Amino acid sequence: MQKNMMTGLLLAALLAPLASANADVRELASSPRWLTTKVYIDGAPETDVKAKYPGVVGISTWDPERNRYEFFHTDTGESKYNNGGGGYFFVTGDQQQHILVPDIGPTKTLVRRLETLNNREFTYSREVPRDMVDNNPLVRIHVVHAPYTGTIETKSAIKQ
Repeated sequence: MQKNMMTGLLLAALLAPLASANADVRELASSPRWLTTKVYIDGAPETDVKAKYPGVVGISTWDPERNRYEFFHTDTGESKYNNGGGGYFFVTGDQQQHILVPDIGPTKTLVRRLETLNNREFTYSREVPRDMVDNNPLVRIHVVHAPYTGTIETKSAIKQ
């Protein structure tokens, strides 16, 4: 019985912060789609390096009701789902981390630092090899998104 009580207390402690986080997480739903508008290296916000980090650039959809995300190419609207570009996401109760759990693909879990989340901007940062070249030193990139208002149509590849 004591073990069950401890498990219950642990679950309550973990879930309590999540309940308070829902209002902020719902900002992702303030736009049906978000577009990567800028990528910069920590300490150099004036220099846009999107061209060197194409893997993080795209259109994205976020469904906070189901905790689902999906990424799309900006030129064709084609889904990136089959290469880890879709699955579940979570924001920690302290609003500090944005965690992706792809349904399929080479990456199992991706933890990103949540920098800004409101109805005008969604920005995260994470460490990656400089220029996304293996064995290069790690740098922290900031990936900035704004609500997408363009004409590219996106079609989900996620099975409902």
